[in-house]
Amino acid sequence: TDEGYMARVEADAQGWLLIEDHCPICVAARSCQGFCRSELQLFAEVAGLDATVTREQHVLAGATRCVYRIAPLQKLA
Repeated sequence: TDEGYMARVEADAQGWLLIEDHCPICVAARSCQGFCRSELQLFAEVAGLDATVTREQHVLAGATRCVYRIAPLQKLA
């Protein structure tokens, strides 16, 4: 927050939203979208095998922020 990143997490009925209101690497990501792929991969690795992580909003696709959904996998009974 002190450096302007302004990320936060919000719970909803489907799991969690990781919301990045400001992208500290946006200028670099416009030149190399590998940064964005790496970020998504990192979040998926941190979430582990019991959850899925998908990007729902993306600054480089015209959104005003990046939003990632972290949803628990459904366990079979």
